[in-house]
Amino acid sequence: MELIDLITSAHGGRGLDAIGRQFGLDERQTRAAIDQIAPTIAAGVRRNAQSQDGLASLLAALQRGGHDRYLDAPEAVQYDNVAPDGNAILGHVFGSKDVSRGVAMQAAGNTGIGGAIMKQLLPIIASMVLGAITKKMTGGGGRTAPQPRQGGGLDDILGDILGGGGGRSRPSSPGGGGLGDILGDLLGGGARQKKYEAEQPDMTFDQETLNRGRSALDDFLGRGSASGSAADDLLNSVERHLGRR
Repeated sequence: MELIDLITSAHGGRGLDAIGRQFGLDERQTRAAIDQIAPTIAAGVRRNAQSQDGLASLLAALQRGGHDRYLDAPEAVQYDNVAPDGNAILGHVFGSKDVSRGVAMQAAGNTGIGGAIMKQLLPIIASMVLGAITKKMTGGGGRTAPQPRQGGGLDDILGDILGGGGGRSRPSSPGGGGLGDILGDLLGGGARQKKYEAEQPDMTFDQETLNRGRSALDDFLGRGSASGSAADDLLNSVERHLGRR
């Protein structure tokens, strides 16, 4: 799964060490935790991105949150540094602390890692998942995954959404026109958020282009893969146990 490869190869190939040494985990244990948690968080992101507002919120988070630092700087994934942002991501992706706890307990049971440690790993890995998505969507890392036509990076997807696809011109802001300006127009301006939070943009999207962008994102997040299917099953199991489905 490319998402996991980006996480484990972070920090110049020392991603596993940067995560695991905080909790006394060896490389095998850390990899097992990532293999369990990262696809489950990705499944939650996929689920949220099925709505237009959910996808717009994700794109805003990728542009504004600076999540790529979690794959670039080992100190950024120290628990005390990453916990506030990571817990905000988990709150949006899973919707409640109960689901986050359930995911941690399921992953603990599947890996043999203690539940208390797994709860602390959740916000770290959640932040790195957003970092991996950021790098992928902005062309900043990893191998090439299936892309929608006409490029497929975050800039292309947003430009096509706003321009309606088919080669129509992209709107821009005076004196700018870059991705930040496009996103500001897309989401109605306002303060730049540092967390992954829901937004309610008031606009009409080009549905065909929106679906192409979402399809590329879903592929990267494990749709139809063994890891993705297992993650969906785990998340559904937690939610059934909590009586949410």
